[in-house]
Amino acid sequence: MTKYGKALTIIRVKPICPFQQVFQSTYLLGAFSPITGVSFMLELPQCNSQNFQTYLDEFSKENPDEFKIIVLDNGAFHKAKDLKIPENIALIFLPPIVQN
Repeated sequence: MTKYGKALTIIRVKPICPFQQVFQSTYLLGAFSPITGVSFMLELPQCNSQNFQTYLDEFSKENPDEFKIIVLDNGAFHKAKDLKIPENIALIFLPPIVQN
């Protein structure tokens, strides 16, 4: 990929530099109680259904006698068919945005 960038050149000559943007990402999945303010967070390397399952399992173990309700967007990994929702967790999905 070629993109214009900063480089030393002769006056009035636009440099053309090979350029590749590389990102490193970390995903933070979390929940908090609006009543007590207690929070639970898990830092994961990818955002996919396998890691979301890990999050649900770990969140379920945190105060296992407590029933937890999680409000989610409609991300594909939130609705993966292979997810096993723990008994003490309920998922509620936000309605999709309607464009006029």
